Amino acid sequence: MRQVLITGATGLLGRPVFNACSAVKDWQVSGTAFRRGGLAFTKVDLSAIETIPPVLDTLRPEAIIHCAAERRPDVSEKDPAGTRRLNVEATAAIASWAKRTGCYLIYISSDYVFDGSHPPYTPSSPTCPLNTYGQSKLDGEEAIRASGAMAAFLRVPLLYGNVEYLDESSVTVIAQNMLNARGSGKKLSMDHWALRYPTLTDDVAVVLRQMLEHHWSKSPLTAIYHWSNNEVLTKYEMAMAFASTLNFDPAQLVPDMTPPSHAVPRPKDCHLDSSLLESLGIGQRTPFAQTIPDILTKFIK
Repeated sequence: MRQVLITGATGLLGRPVFNACSAVKDWQVSGTAFRRGGLAFTKVDLSAIETIPPVLDTLRPEAIIHCAAERRPDVSEKDPAGTRRLNVEATAAIASWAKRTGCYLIYISSDYVFDGSHPPYTPSSPTCPLNTYGQSKLDGEEAIRASGAMAAFLRVPLLYGNVEYLDESSVTVIAQNMLNARGSGKKLSMDHWALRYPTLTDDVAVVLRQMLEHHWSKSPLTAIYHWSNNEVLTKYEMAMAFASTLNFDPAQLVPDMTPPSHAVPRPKDCHLDSSLLESLGIGQRTPFAQTIPDILTKFIK
């Protein structure tokens, strides 16, 4: 029985990754969680670095899928030290343990390691993060490489999925803003400048499970890989896709084609080239519009 550990197992990505891996009959899957413990989850604050080795010594995984991270760029910019502790120092501690024990590690990284000026990006494209969050994910990659652990890196773009609350993803928070304004006649300005590739967490979970299966049954995966939906949407276009499900008047939506002026810079277009995984027969993509009703309906009153 293979022992697989998912960090951040109760988070937006961790939940479907835990479920996808648990469906493999020959794997025993456990998870860590920051706020919630339980039979399947070990409650641990990964930013308390000294607690990581004892937890891993107890769980003894053969593979770790490291989903836990500070993934909010605005929070990272306000708290760079806290972001570094979780995204870099905790990652380094996990990688050090993996190196010492021979555990295989898959690290979730981000398209924000790129500046968005020369898409599409392959795994070998030069990196140039524009903000603290992107830099922290790149530094996490480098910490793993420095450890010498047997590892793969999966960079992903903007994620969305079956959220527990609409603010959990910067995709579904758009729907929350629309619900707040529904029926008011108030105009909602939506970014129509940055090109995004919203990718379903269930699809990423399948990709991660397939990567682990490939590593164990076919050939080792120890490089940088990309996975992304190929549908390009601005936030305005996402909002338009939400409108019918939310019974929202699309005339209230106003496209804003100017570069955003907020304090945290975002790249314009970080399209990830996923062909390396596709060449291995790995991948799953679900059309954006197909997912909307199931995700949003439970939040409509």
